[in-house]
Amino acid sequence: MKYEILCEDSKLGLIDRLLKVRGIDDDVDLFLNPKCKDYRNDPFKLNDMDRAVDRIIEWLKAWNKIMIFGDYDCDGVTSSFILYEFFTKYLHYKNVSIMYPDRIEDGYGLKNKHIDTMKEKWVNLVITVDNWITSIDEVEYGKEQWIDIIITDHHKNLETLPDAIAVVNPVVSPEYWCGYLAWVWVAFKLIAALLEKSKYDQDKKNEIFNYFLPIVAIWTVADIVPLLWENRLFVKKWLYLINHHRDKIPKSLQWYLEYLNLRDVDAFHFWFVIWPRINAWWRIDSPYTSLKTLMTYWDKQREYLTKLDEINSERKKMQEDAFKIAEKNLNLEEKMLIAEHEDFHEWIVWIVSGKITEKYNKPSVVFKLDKEKWLAVWSLRWPEYFNVIEMLQQNADILERFGWHKWAGWLSVKLENLAELKERIKNYCAEKISDNDLERIIYIDTKFYEDERDNEIIKKIADLWPFGEWNPEPQFLFENITIEDIQKVWKNWNGHMKIRGILWKNKIDFLFRWKWDMVETIENKNEISIVWKIKKDDFNGWYSVVWVEIL
Repeated sequence: MKYEILCEDSKLGLIDRLLKVRGIDDDVDLFLNPKCKDYRNDPFKLNDMDRAVDRIIEWLKAWNKIMIFGDYDCDGVTSSFILYEFFTKYLHYKNVSIMYPDRIEDGYGLKNKHIDTMKEKWVNLVITVDNWITSIDEVEYGKEQWIDIIITDHHKNLETLPDAIAVVNPVVSPEYWCGYLAWVWVAFKLIAALLEKSKYDQDKKNEIFNYFLPIVAIWTVADIVPLLWENRLFVKKWLYLINHHRDKIPKSLQWYLEYLNLRDVDAFHFWFVIWPRINAWWRIDSPYTSLKTLMTYWDKQREYLTKLDEINSERKKMQEDAFKIAEKNLNLEEKMLIAEHEDFHEWIVWIVSGKITEKYNKPSVVFKLDKEKWLAVWSLRWPEYFNVIEMLQQNADILERFGWHKWAGWLSVKLENLAELKERIKNYCAEKISDNDLERIIYIDTKFYEDERDNEIIKKIADLWPFGEWNPEPQFLFENITIEDIQKVWKNWNGHMKIRGILWKNKIDFLFRWKWDMVETIENKNEISIVWKIKKDDFNGWYSVVWVEIL
């Protein structure tokens, strides 16, 4: 296994080495201690924001019907929720509703049939959230039906923008210097712009601003946008509000966290606890139920949250079963790993493909075969070294639809073209992927030196928090540990590995939880190096070493 140490400058202190790895050479204090005055960007620097706000205000005064059309994933649900909550709670405007596409019948984005439904409901204004930046034809159809459309999105645009009332998107906003925004951020910016035009005093504006911050935080972390600049500042602030002023956040989120028994919330909980539950509904049920967990309180919310846990457990079971089936069908000699099955769930294949790529460090594609529609719908995942965009574009002639996000792609192909497509992508990968690419690389921030074994130095690592995209949790290296003894330890019905060794001429013990199966791998070695992360025990305040890899 290859590894790369990103900073080996022993003349720098530990925190300075970590900052150097993250490219933070100047304005260190701005990164470690960000303040609102440094990062609070003017929402009107986003493209067409002034046009969007003016038209919304015009329709509010006329009491015309507004429809929020969201994507069905966590981004779309949280975004549509905060817009709806803002209209109804703070603007006291009730003539507004939410619509999502059906993930199976409609796929991604708004279709003409949705516009027809809106027309039947006498909708005058549509605000799209997290979609429509490429919906040129649908916008034209909406105009023919005398429906005004405001597009808010964060995806990459085509050469031509839709001819909507407004297109609010950081990607097409050269004056807005932080272009890496999750969509829920764009919705939040729309709220901020409307607030600026409101009659509320500054204290009330700040209260409303803080009220929505924790909801925005959930998807800022989960959408894997860089946790730098404005994103970092407000995630840090949101987490502070959640942990220290929970009474000031939406009541539904308060009860959500209580139900999950989350006290000291971190970005980890957004990614691994909260987000999967919201996402589970749209994958195998309905996004409307996810929405209801944010729009209800007390017993009714508990009812939805209980259902949500049941659905999430079902999702996990479906995912595990599909992964086992897929793995049996893989040809591990190929550089593109392919699996297909009629029983795969269309929205579980995303997760299965991701697990395959993570395990084998190869691009993978998992097909859901739909003989009724005569289509194969698939999800594609790939490692950092692979160029999926070029591969998809080269095969556009036999694809029905395709698209991609960071590290994830999706498409559909007619079954009669499936064999040809598989052959093409296998050949493409065989040509483009070298054996050297397939060797996994572990990136280590820095070596850990003897004089840094100090609680005060270690505590300063927390100044880099919160961790996420572009600011990952640091990984360290202990080099040349002489092994004296390795044991299997059975505790609390789990198998662990205990290593007793010598580091820096001192005896040291490591206990690696749930690593029982690794004992045979290293028991014949005299010396090892350990890649590790640091974890603080919230119960006793101690710091411990968390296993990443043994070299």
